[in-house]
Amino acid sequence: MSIQSDLKRRLEKEGWTLATTTGGDHLERTLSMYEELGIETKVITLDKDVCGECTKCYTDSNETAYRIYTRPKS
Repeated sequence: MSIQSDLKRRLEKEGWTLATTTGGDHLERTLSMYEELGIETKVITLDKDVCGECTKCYTDSNETAYRIYTRPKS
């Protein structure tokens, strides 16, 4: 079991839902949108080894990939 999957399970138990994987300018736009909608966010740096090919674009452009988790504000 990986640290990332343990983290995902813990976050889900706390009511967080995986919303997207993103990086760069899109990360900031996405976080801004969720804030405007009143949705709480948690940003986790993605371990590129966990996803394999799905992070290839981030690796090729030397960007960091992030996972955004969301939940309604309480």
